[in-house]
Amino acid sequence: NDVDKLIDTVICGDVIFFLDGYDQALIIRASERETRAITEPESERVVRGPREGFTESIQTNLILIRRRIKCPKFKTKFREIGQRSRTKICICYIDDIAKKSILSELERRLDEITLDAILDAGYIQELIRDEPFSPFETVGYSERPDIIAAKLLEGRIAIIVDGSPTVLTVPYVLVEHAQSNEDYYTNYMLASFNRFIR
Repeated sequence: NDVDKLIDTVICGDVIFFLDGYDQALIIRASERETRAITEPESERVVRGPREGFTESIQTNLILIRRRIKCPKFKTKFREIGQRSRTKICICYIDDIAKKSILSELERRLDEITLDAILDAGYIQELIRDEPFSPFETVGYSERPDIIAAKLLEGRIAIIVDGSPTVLTVPYVLVEHAQSNEDYYTNYMLASFNRFIR
């Protein structure tokens, strides 16, 4: 019975069914959303490890992460950002690992975003970063589900943006500059040595 929700449904290509005498309408999912196939990201190719990469669909990206983290403590929070674009985003974290203070600070910063449109994860990355003039990244990102799953298990919080194949992670710490995606799949001594050299 929410008119705004009904309008959004029609804009997304679904069907609304009205029946005379009732004050509510039925929403019928009728739209077929075309999505890109799951392929290896061009910018993050690896020799060892999975060949899957995120797509522009928020639901597909959630499935790719959920396939790797099957615990009930994996939590998701959806919200819309952008006054005109109303871009759907999803905050993902593992409830008993992620710090609640970081989660509440992230939500506060997201609430302060007042742009008309969010068209990519890069918009959010710029608006929530700690030091805008720092030469170092303070918000991480990846197009690989295995890397995001590993970071979630390390206590990070992920932000998935609908329409973007890049998933953000916070906090991004200095040591991550010396990490490579393949470090997760090689011997820990060799990975540590390579990180030290980097």
